[in-house]
Amino acid sequence: MEKLRESIEKLSGSDAKSLLLNVMYRLELMKKEDLQDEMIKELLSLSNDLSDSLQKEVHYEMDETAVHIISGESPAGSLRIGLSHENRIIGFPDFFAEGPVWKIHTEQGRILRYEWLRDHINYEMDYIEEEYISRFSKTLATIEEIPANIPIVLWTANNADEQTGLRYFLYLLREKKNDIYIINTPEAFETLYGKGKTQFRVRHSGEVASYQFKEIYQTNLGNPLTNKEKEILRNEWLLLSEEENVLRIWKDGSFQVIEENYFDSMIIDAVRRLQREPEAADFILAARVIGEILFQSEHLVSHSYLEYRIRYLVYNGTFKIRGIPKSMRHYRVQVS
Repeated sequence: MEKLRESIEKLSGSDAKSLLLNVMYRLELMKKEDLQDEMIKELLSLSNDLSDSLQKEVHYEMDETAVHIISGESPAGSLRIGLSHENRIIGFPDFFAEGPVWKIHTEQGRILRYEWLRDHINYEMDYIEEEYISRFSKTLATIEEIPANIPIVLWTANNADEQTGLRYFLYLLREKKNDIYIINTPEAFETLYGKGKTQFRVRHSGEVASYQFKEIYQTNLGNPLTNKEKEILRNEWLLLSEEENVLRIWKDGSFQVIEENYFDSMIIDAVRRLQREPEAADFILAARVIGEILFQSEHLVSHSYLEYRIRYLVYNGTFKIRGIPKSMRHYRVQVS
């Protein structure tokens, strides 16, 4: 226990928060699926992997053999724990399924995205105003500084966030001659832990445990992309980056542009359903509504975007409100 405490104290604030978010999210999914044995296995594995990873951290820069890029800082934290110290992990600090991605390979496009997020999404602790731009810029610089001849592994999954990220990352890497590999996390997960082995269905790379990242990397790397394959994905990025929509989903192997209000009817139905439950309160906590949608939706969406749409439904009179909408835990809603 003392060694575990010391290991945790070595984590930076951002790494600790990312790791905690990843673990809590996975445990919540397992709880809903009633996978208690896997929950215990996950916690034990985390303890061992965290200790091993931090013991190796001192030598992290000395003998890197691969660079891994993944969408999200939380999945990056889990990937960092799972892989050996020779692997540099870059977690892109954004969620590309939501918000404009118009020309975000340019400063003009990044400013537009920042302004939209600032004006619509209610992140905690003033993240957008105080950290978003600096983290985004730092990550771009880290990608730019990847040394020549070291293999680059791009992790992705069958969702709009990671498929957008995949194309964006390849465009950012367009001048690099490194071998580039793609690992589709859920497809590799299915190969290793498929039918009869687990009931767990992966939608985002962040749902994979650290030890599973390691096993996937060791068995599913495959061949590097050809120049033609790189060119196709980069051109797809250029087409995608011309779109001015703020919401996208990944369905049947391609992007679908959807309206900003796509999830509104699901939100309204969830509030009505929760209001009909026995002994339900007149007003339903926004966080509970969001939890219902996250579990039921076939498409990946962030709790922050759903909270924005709940506020919008308050503003247009669809919902009545009690409380102050400074976060999803601070107010309740009722269908007007």
